[in-house]
Amino acid sequence: MLILFRLFGLLILLGLAACSGGNTDSGGGYSGADYRFLNEHNAQYLDGHTIRWESNTITVYTRGIPGAEAAVNRWAGPVGFVFINTPPAVGISFDWTTSNSYCGLSYTDYYTSGRIVKATIYINENQTNCRGGLDNTLAHETAHALGFFNPHTSDGGLLDPDGGNGTITPAVRNFISLLYSHPYGWNINPYLSLKTRILSPKYRSDGVERITRVDY
Repeated sequence: MLILFRLFGLLILLGLAACSGGNTDSGGGYSGADYRFLNEHNAQYLDGHTIRWESNTITVYTRGIPGAEAAVNRWAGPVGFVFINTPPAVGISFDWTTSNSYCGLSYTDYYTSGRIVKATIYINENQTNCRGGLDNTLAHETAHALGFFNPHTSDGGLLDPDGGNGTITPAVRNFISLLYSHPYGWNINPYLSLKTRILSPKYRSDGVERITRVDY
């Protein structure tokens, strides 16, 4: 399920060019499928410009939630984490919730330049009915905070709506690697086969507007 706050503007797809094959190399060792996946789960929300943290080292406050550091570190590689003892002004913070409607919830704040500045992750204290339990919920929500936005996957892995079997699939791993191999606001449109006309564009290099979105 997807909820978006203050996503504005209108993107009209006027036509599709012939799609390149899923295994066609688009440079840097990534396939056309990798770029389309990056667009679907991130860049489409900013007119084909990427949304990510400015640094590849991200500050995290886990609030002492058991297993949180290990779960966050499942994403280490393209990114690294510094764990601190107080909520950061810029970084990721965890907190508990007693909501009966979700296992975990991630609020992500970013500017229209594509720079993420803050993410707050709420974890349900009761994980009884959450597939994979607390560890998978923590890792799933961390991915959202890193810039993996809904729609969820349907490949049986961690980014499925219910966390699937808890595996970080190659498509998702490539997504994080590709996203964090370039600066925020990187224009991936030249790597896509979609021809678009953009009305009321969302992307602004000066990043004058801040957007908050929420992903489950």
